Amino acid sequence: MSAKTFLILGVIIVFITGAVFFFRGTGKKPDSVSNSSGLIISNSAIYVAEQTPGTSVLVSIVRLEKPGFVVIHEDAADAPGKILGVSSLLPAGETENLPPITLSRATTDEETIYAMLHFDNGDGQFDAADDKPVLDSVDNAPMMIIITVSKDAAEPGIVNP
Repeated sequence: MSAKTFLILGVIIVFITGAVFFFRGTGKKPDSVSNSSGLIISNSAIYVAEQTPGTSVLVSIVRLEKPGFVVIHEDAADAPGKILGVSSLLPAGETENLPPITLSRATTDEETIYAMLHFDNGDGQFDAADDKPVLDSVDNAPMMIIITVSKDAAEPGIVNP
């Protein structure tokens, strides 16, 4: 084969390899993405499905950069308001299918509530003044999920990794 043929063949191989990496990626996931749930796009994240009215909230997945809590807030003019319930201390890392978080009152059909992540200050006990909300690295807002309460909500099932 001539040098010109080798050069053309080499350019074709480089082009095809580049196209494969461009369209399919390297196959390697960034460190901040969970390998199990596919829902996590940050070092801390939360997922809660739509809930039926009741006195507890079921949280499907939580990922915390360091130990903390899930705090359930009622709605106050389209923003988190009064605290309705708090999880037990959760470890750093991913936790699935948390025990139900007991609320101080029952939720009602068509109500909106919020599940917000808070880091523990190191004492293992939740204190709203000392255990600050986890902030989203993109917009520096508290990391939370807005939850719709509906009598028609499907019962959240067990999350399977």
